[in-house]
Amino acid sequence: MPLHGRGTHYSSARHAVEWALGLAYRGNWPSRVVRALGMQRRVQVRHHRIATPRWPRDVRPLRVAFISDLHAGPTTHPTLLDEAFDVLAATAADVVLLGGDYIFLSATYISAIEQRLHRIAPPFGMFGVLGNHDLWADDAAIVNALERGGARMLVNERVTLPAPFAHVTLAGLDDPWTGIRPTSPVFEDDQQVRVILTHAPEMMMHLGEQPFELAVCGHTHGGHIALPGGIPILVPGPLSRRHAHGRFDFADGRTLIVSRGIGGTEVALRLNADPDILVVELGA
Repeated sequence: MPLHGRGTHYSSARHAVEWALGLAYRGNWPSRVVRALGMQRRVQVRHHRIATPRWPRDVRPLRVAFISDLHAGPTTHPTLLDEAFDVLAATAADVVLLGGDYIFLSATYISAIEQRLHRIAPPFGMFGVLGNHDLWADDAAIVNALERGGARMLVNERVTLPAPFAHVTLAGLDDPWTGIRPTSPVFEDDQQVRVILTHAPEMMMHLGEQPFELAVCGHTHGGHIALPGGIPILVPGPLSRRHAHGRFDFADGRTLIVSRGIGGTEVALRLNADPDILVVELGA
């Protein structure tokens, strides 16, 4: 598909692959076949708890839900998107974070996400970042649609949550390899509890030793096609291979949690890498 967004690293080979898939997948038949064969995987919820001494003892934990890699398009059936948003609504999260890659092949599919965003209304906000597929397709159109759906989109920006969570600062960082790299420290006030929202684990390379309590991302799909036990066969990028899915606690008190995401890209079928949504309780 032609590049309409601001994303970098969109090679001629990538263009050729997407052009061929766009022709081959006309009618969105891949997702319909997977569903008809009973091979569409159910959405899992992965629960985590993060404790930090920065958290005020008299404030209840913050419940954060994270969903990523929805990939509306020919390899993600609408019923999978419906299930994902029903599960997301049922988490009763205080804050909902959107991890990017909302579409696959064409930005026209973003309407499917915009419509479903109206089903959720987290009381302390819904925030999103863009992924590489969004930045290649048409990031302006995608941002406009998601903001109509109620999300605030962040590009290397910080926001402070409303009371009683005004001690929490959220930083939404652009995709680490197709977007704009942050040029200044992500956080300023060391007294805040710091949460990072980004698309891919590669952002860790750009962060260096900068402190945070929690970072959430997707991009990897957990390999999408994995060996038994969830061992990924192919994941692009060195940090994505090392952090393909799950929770990673670092010695400096930083925690990275990587989601397998929801939808499909080149392949509609998932194997040993079920779609998932993260629910994280952040507190004392």
